[in-house]
Amino acid sequence: MKKILLFLREVMEVYIPIIAFIMLFVAFILQVFFRYVLRSPLTWTKDIIVLGFCWAVILGACLTMRQKGHVMFTMLYEAYPPKVAAWARMIGNILIVFTFAVMIIPSFKYAFFVGFQKTASLRISFTWVFIPFTYFLVSIIGYTIAPIIEDWKVITGKLEDSHDHSYDPLLGEVKK
Repeated sequence: MKKILLFLREVMEVYIPIIAFIMLFVAFILQVFFRYVLRSPLTWTKDIIVLGFCWAVILGACLTMRQKGHVMFTMLYEAYPPKVAAWARMIGNILIVFTFAVMIIPSFKYAFFVGFQKTASLRISFTWVFIPFTYFLVSIIGYTIAPIIEDWKVITGKLEDSHDHSYDPLLGEVKK
């Protein structure tokens, strides 16, 4: 079961965004070619571009969170001693988990509420535009739980320092 879930996560966070971006790019090139070279613009390419952009960005953000490649503003955080930094990060992460958890059901309901609306040309249900956001919320909650546990271990003294607080990206090693 775990292998299946990991494979599905990989599909959602890697392969679907790749396919969505390729579709977006091809549609964009077709749109430019038909509009400016053939002087006969295509209307359906806009639907593909918008859908591809939504899926690539939202699901790609999940992969970035998994790989810890997201932007962090840590100037003050890095100046704190380990336990203070752990408290600060844990409180921030708990706020993220709480906020995103509160948003899951409304975002799911909204995605299906707007399902009666269709895109202009291809008549694709708006559910397909908004449903990746629900996956995004669940995914970010999942990826935020491990840092909360790690910070709790630092606070309780079971761990000396959290990985991101002790890691120096410029040196590529753990600070001493």
